[in-house]
Amino acid sequence: MSNDIDLDISNGVALITFNRPEAMNTFTSGMMTGLGEAYQACDADDEVRVVVVTGAGKAFCAGADLSGGAETFDEKEDMDFSSSPLSFQAQQVRKPVIAACNGHAIGVGLGIASQCDMRIMAAQGKYGFLQAQRGVIADFNIHHVLPRMIGLEAALEMILTGKRYSGTEIGELGFARRVASAEDVLPLAMDMARDMAENCAPLITGMAKRMIWDGLDRTQAQAQDIETRALHQSMGKPDALEGGMAFFEKRKPNWTGSAGKDWPDWL
Repeated sequence: MSNDIDLDISNGVALITFNRPEAMNTFTSGMMTGLGEAYQACDADDEVRVVVVTGAGKAFCAGADLSGGAETFDEKEDMDFSSSPLSFQAQQVRKPVIAACNGHAIGVGLGIASQCDMRIMAAQGKYGFLQAQRGVIADFNIHHVLPRMIGLEAALEMILTGKRYSGTEIGELGFARRVASAEDVLPLAMDMARDMAENCAPLITGMAKRMIWDGLDRTQAQAQDIETRALHQSMGKPDALEGGMAFFEKRKPNWTGSAGKDWPDWL
């Protein structure tokens, strides 16, 4: 894993940190590889129930590393790459992924945040997809995801104008779950993550996440069929009894189901 990506796991929560604060966590190819590897490791580890992604210092990720100057966007002979370049995407992680955008998230940085399931943004940060002003198409499948997140017109404005938004403005667009002072962003995200890790059945949150993301491309009837199948399976598992008993006995649940050993092969 890249030296510029830190992964720490504690009490069911994995914290992934972009660690190039001196460069505003601008993204390198090594970080791209490292983030995909970190996501895959979190998906495979049943000790991880929730993932939080953040940046060291004052920025989340201020875009791509442009230290190569004009060569950064030179056409290469080998153009065999995806616009979603991570080897393992945030949506594939069978656990909730929260973006704690503690500061600026520009271009690729905001694309990474858009792949997460929830976002907490710093009011002081600057955010935007600036690619239209740089002569390239935005990536991370944002043309598919963003209209579904914030609506068609708002998505068109963000992508076509290349405008920078404050944290307050992007929150008003519906891009962020919460907007807070920069120093409060990570603590809020960690509190949310710990609450889910303690109180929510990990297999159920993983299945629900997969159904919601995949449901963006399904008809209502298809989504209902999948949901019915998932409901039947979940009701036959020990966690269904444990959840009710824990509530009745006023105690924390002891979940035994996990994505690693109980994931349905049809989902």
